[in-house]
Amino acid sequence: MPSQALLLDKLDDAQRAVLDDFVMASPYAAYQQTSIWAEIQKRQCGARYRYFFYEDHGVLCATAVIREVRLSPFHWMAKIVRGPIVHDIARLGTAIAGLKETLGRAGCCAIQLAPRVRGRDVALAAETIRIEAGVSMPLSQQSLHVSTGIVWLDKPESEILAGFKQRARRQLRKAEASGQVVRLADPDNDADVALYQSLLDSFYAAKPLYASRDLPNAKAQAELVKRLGGAMLIAETDGVPTGGHCFIRQADEAIWLSMPTVDPGAPVPRAYGLLWEAMRTARSMGCVGFDLAGLPLEIALDENASGRLQFKRSFNPHRRIMVPVNSIVLKPAAHALLSNARRAAVSVRKQFVRTRQPWA
Repeated sequence: MPSQALLLDKLDDAQRAVLDDFVMASPYAAYQQTSIWAEIQKRQCGARYRYFFYEDHGVLCATAVIREVRLSPFHWMAKIVRGPIVHDIARLGTAIAGLKETLGRAGCCAIQLAPRVRGRDVALAAETIRIEAGVSMPLSQQSLHVSTGIVWLDKPESEILAGFKQRARRQLRKAEASGQVVRLADPDNDADVALYQSLLDSFYAAKPLYASRDLPNAKAQAELVKRLGGAMLIAETDGVPTGGHCFIRQADEAIWLSMPTVDPGAPVPRAYGLLWEAMRTARSMGCVGFDLAGLPLEIALDENASGRLQFKRSFNPHRRIMVPVNSIVLKPAAHALLSNARRAAVSVRKQFVRTRQPWA
């Protein structure tokens, strides 16, 4: 058979290994397209996943980890976060066509996708998706960041530091003078993982509106580090834990996953030394870039977002435009009716979160 598409509801060990090896060997690797991410989201959020494999003449050329979003008992939408995955951008059109045909037969009424491509391939991917009837969703409905910042690590440390803005270099000197120590946490050590979880708990308690629902807990983050590569770090001052940071490896880059810090009113910002040590660690692993996991195109309006933006910009990252989330409608009538109802429900839930008091 020249080509074959396979849609599975679950994976055996061999299929799981094939999927993850294919994803992480791609130049467009994304941790959200691995089986381990799906397993974590199943445990923490009760999410439902399906798995897509596309072969051409017996050679695997595309995969997708698909989150199933039920719109009714009979209709569902496919969310493919940072996928599908290919090794050659020229295969993306074939992969999307295969997804449309396969998911349509399975009752899917729409597909949302945003492959994690970069450089010149962004324009090629966007045009390919357009040809396959994809339409970019409005900015207000984008569930993923549409731009990010990359700090290049393929140079001596002195040159990386010299490329930071004065604010970052100043804060790094202050952190060093304060006695802050950043160490690698052991993802196999229960005490380290429990300590990281306590930092997450303190961070979320201080920021009740922070979108943490889909972020893995410390045990799951440690699992991601062990299986995909990356590191967990913990910062301490005078023996007191003040923050943590976890990054995951994706092909030849590292990407920020979490950074819980405590006591944000402290005279020395906790996060600068953490992020710099993470970059140094990623560089020692052979990563050529560090992805800051989002750098807004627009000016951040709320105080927390504004602070994060100022922090990230102080490292003078290279701006990378991402492929936005695109929607491909397979069953127009069902999709229009059900997606409108879903948007209304999501809007109500967001309004509740915004108005909820910290003690509620």
